Amino acid sequence: MSLLEINIHGHELWGAIDEVLSALEECKINGYPEINIIHGYKHGQVLKNYFRSNKFLVEMSREGFQLKIKANSDPAISSFFIL
Repeated sequence: MSLLEINIHGHELWGAIDEVLSALEECKINGYPEINIIHGYKHGQVLKNYFRSNKFLVEMSREGFQLKIKANSDPAISSFFIL
């Protein structure tokens, strides 16, 4: 099984959300069951906090993507299963 990895490090929040939505569409088309979102952690607190929040999961659900956060020890990456 494969996963898609997207690097949004350095993006503004709205641009990062658009990039992630595009990546999720790609996952759906290609059948990838997982996605890693590289957002950084020192200067990427806004991105990290958003992509690890329940708000992100709810908003992605509204867009048609059911995600489940995956345990990850790297603070610069948020990992998800695509259900």
